[in-house]
Amino acid sequence: MTELKTELARRTLLSTAAVVGTFIATTPFAQDKSSKTETIAIIGTGNVGTTLGKAWAAKGHRIIYGSRSPNTEKAKDVIKNTGNGASVVAQADAAKGASIVLLAAPSQVALDVVATLGDLSGKVVIDAMNAISFKDGKMIEPDDQVGLGAQIQAKAPTAFVVKAFNATNSRVMSGPKEITGGSVTVPIAGGDDKARAKVATLATEIGFDVLDMGGAEALKQVEHLGRIYVAYAVTHRPQRLEFNFRTWKT
Repeated sequence: MTELKTELARRTLLSTAAVVGTFIATTPFAQDKSSKTETIAIIGTGNVGTTLGKAWAAKGHRIIYGSRSPNTEKAKDVIKNTGNGASVVAQADAAKGASIVLLAAPSQVALDVVATLGDLSGKVVIDAMNAISFKDGKMIEPDDQVGLGAQIQAKAPTAFVVKAFNATNSRVMSGPKEITGGSVTVPIAGGDDKARAKVATLATEIGFDVLDMGGAEALKQVEHLGRIYVAYAVTHRPQRLEFNFRTWKT
């Protein structure tokens, strides 16, 4: 009789544990904790911004475009082509509603744009721009010694700036291996380890390999790679260059 009572108690305990385990696994709270989707503000609706927006939306991320003209037909077409509930609002409103902000505006106005985005504290700010100009068909090196990424970080000191996606083509962003026939590496740099890891995840999700160049001191190194990329594209058309880095130990 004692053995029977013990067995019944054991089965009751196991049954209760199973019910509790099922409840924990299926509650909205548990699902939210395991979610890896992000809300990403994309400042700029050109080729780079819209291609990355569409690629990330296809992976389940929520995309908010920031535009100077959010009510135009072009803006409506952008959100239609992006899908997954994408929206277009004013640039400051887009940045306010996201934890990740991609800067894909013309580099000449980049610092002015950053100044209008409001408080970027704690946000990951991805700088996908190249500060490059041309004269007589030739690329001119910028005069500044600091670099655009460092200037953006100085403009938004409490944000986590990561340089990425400046050394590849917007068409390649739609499917690196499908477009080029091989692996494509995105070099990244930024002062915060967790921010770089988050950007690396976003890059690998859409088919890129990632080369982590390091902290804030490497921002300009990634910008140099962007200049190499653009210089080759200008002088070797229609042939294109894509980076495919490999690391190894000596």
